[in-house]
Amino acid sequence: MNNNLDLPLVSICIPSYNHEKYVAETIVSVILQDYQNIELIIIDDCSEDNSDVIINSFVDKCKARFLRFVYYKNTENKGISYNLNQAIKWSQGKYFYAIASDDILMPFKTSLLVSQIEKLDNTYAAIFGDALFINEKGSLYKLSNSPVSFIDYHLKAQRRISHNSKTIEITYKNILLGNFLPAMSSLIKLKNMREVKGFTNGNRVEDLEMWLKLLQKYRIYLINKPVAYYRLHQHNSSIINRLNNLKDELYIIGSQKNFAVHNNCQIEFYNKIATLIAFINKIDPDYAKYSMKLYKLEVIQTSAYSFNYKIIE
Repeated sequence: MNNNLDLPLVSICIPSYNHEKYVAETIVSVILQDYQNIELIIIDDCSEDNSDVIINSFVDKCKARFLRFVYYKNTENKGISYNLNQAIKWSQGKYFYAIASDDILMPFKTSLLVSQIEKLDNTYAAIFGDALFINEKGSLYKLSNSPVSFIDYHLKAQRRISHNSKTIEITYKNILLGNFLPAMSSLIKLKNMREVKGFTNGNRVEDLEMWLKLLQKYRIYLINKPVAYYRLHQHNSSIINRLNNLKDELYIIGSQKNFAVHNNCQIEFYNKIATLIAFINKIDPDYAKYSMKLYKLEVIQTSAYSFNYKIIE
């Protein structure tokens, strides 16, 4: 383990909610980071299972391992964005990242990303590695006997080419088209997160919001190396809250209109808005109609997987 406390302090947050099966593995993966100068903040969002008991069983270990340790349990459910805003406010590090209470860090994640971002200039606000998919038992998902990359999967799902570290660009326009960055694989300058005012309380797609805010002013660097594991299971919030997540994403993208239009991203903006409305229409047609009026778009589904749209303003 690297014991050099002269290295920058890294603030890590675990926002925990109803992950009694996984939260211990998440905490252990933070404890086992080979980077010493870490503070850990755990916020349990009023879990209804035994998460609190499990987290409390790690308190002594965390106090001994980390430069600073905070555990706070909400008395009512506040939502992911609220909890991350609290962590940003309480954090004292130069860098910050969050890991959900069902994901796992690779031991070198923090040290690798700190060493690389310290070489970059002030035009960069964040750095990312990749992530690999695991199942409920922690086994790797594989395709043709190769682990499935988070970034490759999302780029393919968005019908974009498989990524290459030498050619992929982390730009505002690229993320506007579709978020492919794994939040658990990030390392972000805390001052820049505060500068862009953190997250919108109530928003469930908080990572997309943060990347777009940062990319309006700064650059993001990508390392083509997995540094974490993203767990897929039937209780993933992205699966359970599909409709609400789509609505929140529509709101976040919609809030980008002025910037997008004035920065040569108008086509990407309307393509994304239309795509989200088409997805929402499959679940909640009334909300889709409302959204078309709100964004002054006419979206017509031509098949199960395609649609046309036109701007009516």
